[in-house]
Amino acid sequence: MTKQLEGKKLLLLGGVQPACQIVEEAHKMGVTVYVTDYLANSPAKAIADKSFMVNAMDVDAVVDLCKAEGIDGLITGYVDSLLPYAEMICNKLGFPFWGNALNIEMCINKETFKEACEKSGLPVVPWRKINRDNYLCVGEKIEFPVVIKPVDNSGSRGVFKCYDKESYAEFCLKAFEFSKCGVLLVERLMNVHNEFSAYYMINHGKAILTGMGDRFVNIIDESIAPVGQGMQFPSKKLTLWCEKVDNAVQRFFSDNLMNEGFIFIQGFHEEENFYIHEIGYRLNGGFSYKIIEHFSEYNQVQELIRFSLTGSVDANEVNKSNPAFDGYGFILTFALQPGEIKEICGVDDAAKVKGVIDFCQLHNVGDRLVAKGTTAQVFAYVLCAGKTLEDLKLTIKTVKDLVSVKDIEGNELLYTSIDIERIK
Repeated sequence: MTKQLEGKKLLLLGGVQPACQIVEEAHKMGVTVYVTDYLANSPAKAIADKSFMVNAMDVDAVVDLCKAEGIDGLITGYVDSLLPYAEMICNKLGFPFWGNALNIEMCINKETFKEACEKSGLPVVPWRKINRDNYLCVGEKIEFPVVIKPVDNSGSRGVFKCYDKESYAEFCLKAFEFSKCGVLLVERLMNVHNEFSAYYMINHGKAILTGMGDRFVNIIDESIAPVGQGMQFPSKKLTLWCEKVDNAVQRFFSDNLMNEGFIFIQGFHEEENFYIHEIGYRLNGGFSYKIIEHFSEYNQVQELIRFSLTGSVDANEVNKSNPAFDGYGFILTFALQPGEIKEICGVDDAAKVKGVIDFCQLHNVGDRLVAKGTTAQVFAYVLCAGKTLEDLKLTIKTVKDLVSVKDIEGNELLYTSIDIERIK
């Protein structure tokens, strides 16, 4: 099945480190992969068949490139900001693309997304919109604690938690620096230990829930987004989600003409209630598709590649989806403190541990980390699976004991990872 597209040429917009997975999956299918962006050292370029220094946001230049190279299809992933340009390029060339201009903008802009959710009956985290003109007035009326975030950014950039009126103005001004349009959302602060993600594939208007996981975090700084420690599958709330929310999700997709592609939804649960706060009409950085492939025996990235080249996924493959799984999965997240990486130990051995599906490393020796409270802190995602919970916990413990990342002074850069006794 994977070789049906052998010889086809696929252009990848944006060569960020996670996009290396797209290149690798396309190569398994016999597809020739081209990568373009404005950076000479983009990681995906190093493993692509051919690369270019054409800015992915220069629509006309990319269109000319596709015509000159005889490209058969275009794909992007992991970066919200490239989605509108990918859609425009595909539209000009007649290539398949999973979204349209309106639903892509809706998914990128947090305000528009919340309004669309409410229109379709999807519950969202209580919110208010603010700008530089009214943020002080709003601060006098809201209840604390809250989360302050830009409407037009992702990866937890510019997100701050505020616990009192005294620090509200300061955090707003910081968040404004991350918003091009100068608009923020102020949301009720939810319990970060009750966060989940749900993953869907849509084929010809039919949306299929493919997986749902519960997130584990480590709160390093009370004012910024927590550091991820992992995600456990299946979610303890899976059955309740299917009973109470899935119909509204299906209606939301239909209302917004989201008829194809991969979508992830993030939110929080409180007892029997759900509150949505984020969506991605693209691949997610945690590589959940590898967990789903292990249990459902089909590859979602390969299906998106197939769609990008043919306009359709293989329905027989996507219909294998079973979010309940036969066993347990876990995305173990190793996160880094700020500093420069001098030494990395144990990765090769960890990748060979029984129960490890894949070790997806995102940083290398020489990288310098300055970000805090963003996904840029992630050193690696380790995809793990076990037939029983005890099997899974043993795999995670073994991997944790093996991996170490040191800075130039010999100090450990990894934050404390998941306590396996929390996995129940």
